[in-house]
Amino acid sequence: MRRPTTAVAAVGLLLALTACQSGAASGRVQGTDAELACAALSRLPEPLPGTDAGKAFEIAVVRLAGAEELARAAALTDAKFQPLADTLRKAHDLLNVTSDPQQAEPEIKKARTYC
Repeated sequence: MRRPTTAVAAVGLLLALTACQSGAASGRVQGTDAELACAALSRLPEPLPGTDAGKAFEIAVVRLAGAEELARAAALTDAKFQPLADTLRKAHDLLNVTSDPQQAEPEIKKARTYC
């Protein structure tokens, strides 16, 4: 199953990008899991690129996976983040199953409202 590898890579990439963007000289990532999930979500283009967009599509999938995993961690810490985690899981699952960004767009839009 490819999902765990993708998720681990996505979270690692997301954390590295967030550390760089936070300007923290110490290298510490700042923000809660929910804040980082929302930051990853905000980096998704609107609309999502199609599979014919090559690398842009792959980057969007990885960012979505990272946002999903961070939201899941946030929900494990505090149940108030469960709707965000569930919505991102559904969006990621739809994208994985259909490879059609238009199928995932409504869930991504809904997830943005939780941020």
